[in-house]
Amino acid sequence: MMSPDPKQLISQIPSPFIEDLLEITKTIKEHGGEAYLVGGSVRDLILNKIPHEYDLAVSISPEKMQKIFKRTVPTGIKHGTITVLFQDRSYELTTFRKDEDYIDGRRPETVQFGVSLSEDLKRRDFTMNALALDLLEKKLVDEHFGQEDIRNSLIRTIGNPVSRFTEDGLRPVRAIRFVSTLGFTIHPETAEAIETCRSVTAKVSPERIHDEFLKILKSKNPIGGLDLLKKHKTLELFTKTKLYSEDWEKHKNGFSKLLQASERSKLAYFLASCFSEQTWFSDSTLFFKELRFSNQRTKDSQFLVKTLYALIQQKEELRTSPGLRVHLLHPIAQYAGKKELPDWCLELSLLWSAFLNEEPFWLTSAEQEWKKDPPLLLSDLTIDGNLIREKFPELPAPKLGEVLRSSLLFVLRDPSLNSEELLLDHIRESL
Repeated sequence: MMSPDPKQLISQIPSPFIEDLLEITKTIKEHGGEAYLVGGSVRDLILNKIPHEYDLAVSISPEKMQKIFKRTVPTGIKHGTITVLFQDRSYELTTFRKDEDYIDGRRPETVQFGVSLSEDLKRRDFTMNALALDLLEKKLVDEHFGQEDIRNSLIRTIGNPVSRFTEDGLRPVRAIRFVSTLGFTIHPETAEAIETCRSVTAKVSPERIHDEFLKILKSKNPIGGLDLLKKHKTLELFTKTKLYSEDWEKHKNGFSKLLQASERSKLAYFLASCFSEQTWFSDSTLFFKELRFSNQRTKDSQFLVKTLYALIQQKEELRTSPGLRVHLLHPIAQYAGKKELPDWCLELSLLWSAFLNEEPFWLTSAEQEWKKDPPLLLSDLTIDGNLIREKFPELPAPKLGEVLRSSLLFVLRDPSLNSEELLLDHIRESL
């Protein structure tokens, strides 16, 4: 990879972002300031990627920025950051600063404004993120060999890695995440510092670890980051759960089959691979709670694992239509609704393929089955609780639910039996 031409980099920024960025830069210059595109967006442009967001480093104060731009949000004004809004687009602008007095292993206690761009770039985490692009002068500022490290696919801290990680315990986890998202390798000295600074990483909030963990799962190379999380025992700093069952090595490569899968499927696969089949539910419940996952994410992922294990146990029955209705279509319809059958069946088929390393032989048959719109729920039955009470007044109230479930199972096995007369006969015979 040759040194990039700044003009070429700028030309890669799509409309309307480039117009917004040029307007911001010109406005700041008109008010006697400097502005540079910085950080991950410049790195991504060098890698021929379209950035997800665009951050700028500027020389003027946040208070002045609030005066010269029409729509702003004081996102982190204490640390010099405001967000400038253009319609539905937002840009973070941060005043050149020097961070001082890190105490909690996460944020500087004080920041010093009025410093140079060079001083501002020195405070950043990795060389690949310490690049600045002047959009008006069409110049690329690289004072820490960031381009060279990008060419070599290397993640390296600026300066002493222990010092940088001691300042901010999230940086080691970000380094691990970049292995997954960029496919880069961590420089040996930087990797060694991850181990040295575990006690600082332990100070990071579980919410931030939750975010980084999800980014690793959703990346193009989740195994790279997950292996490093395991190697450095990073997640163990935030959960009492015993992670990585003896089957982890056997199943982890299945992540490569889930690159296009949903977030909940990837989480489910992590649960099935990481915890033993005997204790996965209690272990994952604790893990999700400690890592601050939402109830919905927790329930969705656990439902997928529970259903996957049930399908594996009933493998032979899935070769029949009744088996598919009982063990696959009914549980999904009950949990998510009948409209969701295609999506959830597809997700379970991906999990099956990844976990067992074999094709889901049942998927086509399942699709044919749900297209027939068979009765799958209690609400699909031709009888209900009121009718049963009317026809069988001697039936004890606690048994009503049991009778309804028995009737549904009767119909799941053969949808043609879903008639009032046949179901009532079935109930009579079973009482």
